[in-house]
Amino acid sequence: MSNIKTFIADIKSRRMYKNLGDYIIESNNENYPHLTFQVKSVVDYLRIIELLSKTKYKDYVDEEIIYRGMSDSEWKLIPSLGRCLDLSSGQEFNLVNSFLALRPEAFQKLNTNFEILSKMQHYGLPTRLLDFTTNPLIALFFACNEFIGVKDARVVCHRALVNVAQNPIIEEICGFYNYYFQEDVWLDDLSISPKKYLQKLYRNEDYRFLVARPFNWNERIRRQAAVFMIFPNKLFDHFGLFVSGGREAYSHHWENENIRHSLEMVENEPLKKMYPNAVVRPFDFDSRDFYVTHRSIKFLFDYYKENVIGECIVNAWDNPMKKRFQFDSELQSIDSETMKREFCSIVIDKKKKKEILKELCTLGIDESYVYPELQYTAKKVKDIYLQFE
Repeated sequence: MSNIKTFIADIKSRRMYKNLGDYIIESNNENYPHLTFQVKSVVDYLRIIELLSKTKYKDYVDEEIIYRGMSDSEWKLIPSLGRCLDLSSGQEFNLVNSFLALRPEAFQKLNTNFEILSKMQHYGLPTRLLDFTTNPLIALFFACNEFIGVKDARVVCHRALVNVAQNPIIEEICGFYNYYFQEDVWLDDLSISPKKYLQKLYRNEDYRFLVARPFNWNERIRRQAAVFMIFPNKLFDHFGLFVSGGREAYSHHWENENIRHSLEMVENEPLKKMYPNAVVRPFDFDSRDFYVTHRSIKFLFDYYKENVIGECIVNAWDNPMKKRFQFDSELQSIDSETMKREFCSIVIDKKKKKEILKELCTLGIDESYVYPELQYTAKKVKDIYLQFE
């Protein structure tokens, strides 16, 4: 969650939650370097959820908490498409368009790219969407329903602004399935201005993960209170590389009159702060050091805000941005700094999963509720009345 130190202080200051600190554990998972609780019952879990819901920050006035339940606490927070080893050969293009070609009637009434992907995700196709829910009990069910007694589970919590399906930036990102070679797409190619895109996805004061709620086009979506986090492609800063690498190393770019003026402007940017891991070795440069991050864009925006004033700010901003940022085929992951600042986790003891599932059942949350299809109702009835060898 935002401002972890303030959040912990808030816990300690509430007398009614004086024992809640007993649930806080040391996070020893490098993928989740943030505030972490451990619980052994539904009651423990709901005490933490109650506190999360009462903790307010000025940056989150209109937002709600979303939850992701994972039956293995070691799983990474990454969508199924992002787990593929190489996405440079049109995999997303082939997956989505083949599905559309084989079953066009299933998508005729859907009007947005986000809705198309969310329906495909629902039926098991790997996409750039990651399932969350606004119902903490649903997240707890998913966390406990598999690997019972074998793996600790995790519920990841994040406070987010849940967008509508027609959000233009979400539509642009979800529409990347229309590009076969996504690494050939420039930020300028999108219908949204580079400045707005960078500000929405990376800028410090405005930074939010893109989360949207699908239309309730079936009962399962409604019962699961489903929302999706949308993952964009990684973005690469060519001008940062050309300037940091030196004029001699990238002379053919510096001699290009179309971008020379922009490169001269980029020379004044705080590139060492923007890309602190970059090692300047002319002719031997690791381009991966120049992937855009939350940190790099924060310093970039701050620089132009502080150093360019008056009417020149428009040209000063636009010139070094044109044909500068190019997408990669790989999806953008959540960096550790953001994970620490924006998320918290509730870990469930593997030995308590079965007991917690029984407790959830008394609250009306079981497999037949989460999955309303008839076969799950039949399974519930069978388990109640029959025993097999």
